[in-house]
Amino acid sequence: MTKIKICGITSAQDVEYLNEYMPEYAGFVMFFPKSKRNITPEQAKNLLRLLNSNIKSVAVTVSPDLQQIETAKNCGFDYVQIHGEISDSVIINSPLPVFRAFNVNDIYNLDKYRHMDNIVGYVFDAHTPGSGKTFDWSIIKNIPRDGKIFILAGGLNCDNAANAVCAVHPDVVDVSSGVEHTERAGKDKEKIECFVNAVRSISDI
Repeated sequence: MTKIKICGITSAQDVEYLNEYMPEYAGFVMFFPKSKRNITPEQAKNLLRLLNSNIKSVAVTVSPDLQQIETAKNCGFDYVQIHGEISDSVIINSPLPVFRAFNVNDIYNLDKYRHMDNIVGYVFDAHTPGSGKTFDWSIIKNIPRDGKIFILAGGLNCDNAANAVCAVHPDVVDVSSGVEHTERAGKDKEKIECFVNAVRSISDI
């Protein structure tokens, strides 16, 4: 069954929706002030206390250093998701298991990470992560699976989630802007329900 990751959680209301619909993973943007979804370590601690313990938490970062990953661990996160440039030593010494993110321009780097035990999953995202835009899924459709968690992101929403699952057969589908309000900040309960139902209805076939 394809699992679900909802990213960009910023409020207690968002967490309440997650606890109702129970995606397997929840992502929180950390250490990246450029993002409108960025939260502080203190906010993260407070939100993680509210999150159902059966939902795995992911600190979503861009080129973090080891001290930042250690801070994320101390907040209570289960994983760190790393976008952007990063040294091998940070990944190898990360105190949290790593989801390594790729966009359509750097997928060619995948092979160098296959043998890093600390990397437990790959996130395949659009050219600009968080942009709400999809990419050509055929680029990753035939990437050999190697036992690491295969996560599809980039422009997913209620309307295309089922097609994404059927086309790529990812272990996890990852959504952020696709379940947000269009007129104000925060997650949209109805969009979350629609997305979750779309993915799970296909997964149950």
